[in-house]
Order: sequence, then structure tokens, then C-alpha cells
Amino acid sequence: LDRFPDRVGSWEGVRLGMEPEIIRELDLTQYVLMDYRDESGRVVGFYTAYYESQRKGESIHSPATCMPGGGWVFKESGRVRLPLGEGGLEWISVKRALMEKDAEKQLVYYWFPMRGRILTDALEIKLYTFWDALTRQRTDGALVRLVTPIYGDERPEHSEARLQAFAREIIPILDRYLPGE
Repeated sequence: LDRFPDRVGSWEGVRLGMEPEIIRELDLTQYVLMDYRDESGRVVGFYTAYYESQRKGESIHSPATCMPGGGWVFKESGRVRLPLGEGGLEWISVKRALMEKDAEKQLVYYWFPMRGRILTDALEIKLYTFWDALTRQRTDGALVRLVTPIYGDERPEHSEARLQAFAREIIPILDRYLPGE
């Protein structure tokens, strides 16, 4: 992930870092944190954390649990179908949340690529991690989080369109950087 591209389609990325104490707390193996801008200057934040091995106390932290700790309030939350191809024939199911903190609003998508599956639920993650530890001797997995502000001069559906457009560009690239089945 340290070689993840800073250019994705027409999006230009700037690599960001995390404080060492946060990295230690997350107990991840590798991560990438970047802000990508489109031609209009609007931003999509991209974060992926990879865990080579998960066990009790050392597993993926869901945005649903860590973002509220930073003061973000989930106003809407649920699953959505994220269209990947033209006509919406190909898609993945992801978590979607509208978050607020003070006067800021953000839209976030997140999901957990795990050993050939796209998961969205903490119970699913635990069950498949247990099952795959028994049957595949693997417990690796990742978190992918995309977040974009809802700018004051735009409607939420414009933020949604930006997030979906970015996801369609990043997912095929991301698949090359995370282990599959």
C-alpha cells in the first residue's frame, strides 16, 4: 500500500500520514491515507488499512465505532449498492453514512475486503474470520473507507455522485494491492 498511486483517473492524490500512536492503537500491518481532488478541486478522502492477521484485540476498527469517538455523529446509516460498471450491472454492497460534526457534513462509504469477500457487518467479519482461520488458515483482511464533504454550495446527491465516480475508479486499482482469495 505504500506504493499506491497518487493519480487515479483524473483524480490527483496527496499522501497523508497518521501519528505513530494512532498506528500503534490501530495495530494494522499497512495503510494508505490520501486526499484525492477532482478537476473542480473537490476532495474524496481515501483510507485503506490492511491487517495481515486478526485476533482478539487486534482486528479491524470499523468507522461506525471510531468516527463517533472523533465527534462525528452518524445521522443516516445503512447499506447501499455501489454501481461499478455502466448500467449498474456490476455492483458491490457497501455501508453508507451521512455524518455531521458541528456545521460540517460528510458522506462516507466503507466496506471490508476479506479473503475474496466484500463484507459490511461486524458479525459477518467475526464469523468469516473464525471460519477462514479454521478452513484456510487465514485471518487477513482490510478496511476501505471513502469520505467526501458535502460542500455548502452543493446538494447531498452531488456528493454521492462524486463518491460513486471515485469508487468506480479506485476499486479496480485497489484489487491489485490487497490479497484476494
